[in-house]
Amino acid sequence: MPSSSETAASYTIHWPEPAHLRLNQSEGTPEACEIEFNDGTIERGELLRFTGRDEHLVFRPGPGHPRHPTKIVVRTTRFKRLRLTTSIRKEALEAQAFGGTDPLVAPSQVQVYNVEFTDHEIESGETNGFVRNAIGLFLYISDGADTLQRSFIPEQAIAYFQAGDPIGRLLVEENAVSEEQLKAAVEKQQEMRKLVLGDYLIEEGLITQAQLDAALAHQKTKPSLRLGEALIELGYVKPETLQIALARQRANRGRPLGQILVDMGVLDTDTLTKIHAKKMGRPFVSLATFTPSADAVRTISASAARRLGVMPLSIEHGDLIVASESQLDASAVNELTLSSRMRVVQVMAPGQEIAARQLEAYGEATEDSEIRFEGVDVNDANSALRRAAEPGDLHVREIVGGEDPHLLKAIEKALAAVEHGGLLEIRIEARDGARETTIRYSRP
Repeated sequence: MPSSSETAASYTIHWPEPAHLRLNQSEGTPEACEIEFNDGTIERGELLRFTGRDEHLVFRPGPGHPRHPTKIVVRTTRFKRLRLTTSIRKEALEAQAFGGTDPLVAPSQVQVYNVEFTDHEIESGETNGFVRNAIGLFLYISDGADTLQRSFIPEQAIAYFQAGDPIGRLLVEENAVSEEQLKAAVEKQQEMRKLVLGDYLIEEGLITQAQLDAALAHQKTKPSLRLGEALIELGYVKPETLQIALARQRANRGRPLGQILVDMGVLDTDTLTKIHAKKMGRPFVSLATFTPSADAVRTISASAARRLGVMPLSIEHGDLIVASESQLDASAVNELTLSSRMRVVQVMAPGQEIAARQLEAYGEATEDSEIRFEGVDVNDANSALRRAAEPGDLHVREIVGGEDPHLLKAIEKALAAVEHGGLLEIRIEARDGARETTIRYSRP
């Protein structure tokens, strides 16, 4: 129980939610937990502070521990697993929020996962989605029909992680490709990985076999000389041509299996996107007959939507449903979260349909002023803006384009205190040529 000097504000627990699930969790109360440390010991107590992004947490050991009831700061490098022992209820987002999903690629509610720890222990099981960020892996393990427990594994404790069925198996199961086509693609992928620079240059028609032989002979006279340097010295390739070839070779050697099947002409990009959506447990939606809500469209500027390749679809219980052709990275999600001031739920859709809906919703592309929330921490910014009670700083990249009215409109839209009403006092500081702008905000 909290001491008399502690309040709900003493606790900050931001536990990320998996895609398409809402969790009945509270950020203002301690969470019963157990921590498995690197030496194998397990300590039980209360989690008091954990932001889901910092490399430390605040923990209060349970009765019987020599340091109870002291608060202890624990770095994530000291433990291999953290488990919250209180079950919470889960609620799936309504399918109609996504405009209807193709039954063929309805997202799996449960995904098989495998984690190999750096100490070689292997953990396998089923999870209701997962979140992986810079500090580690968050899993959501079912322990009842509609309840689950939350688990966290620090990034430095993970040697290998895999979730969902392999893409090749899913493609065959969904009859997207045949076993023979998959086998041919795997063989091609293996060939690409084995292809050395000389063979690649010949395959691309940049040099001949005779030129390669001459370069290899020249290389033997200078043991420290690389093959590419030998080809340049002999005048067979130009430096800029070699750099382009090297970049293409690296890209081809790491080419995903699904993309190879697309290159072979046996798979189309929309089907590949559908299968990737299923693998990640995300709905794949068709936007051909779906009309995005005006409220959702207003949350994201036209320039940001086009730059990030997204289309806002609807707002469901305070969540912004956003369609994208591929998985959004953390910085894009952060930017959308800060711009909309909502939790962002991603679904996947064909790129051409996203572009068509953007054109309908926003019109032709024009220069538009915007604030790019790059490098901003979502939890810090949203928490401060929701309270709007204490002064603070919000660092954003410089404002792009435009005149003062556009700038003020963008700032007002992004930073207005909307939860409880009221006003914010905003002061902008930026130096000429600076790449970062500081927006200071406080109650007037």
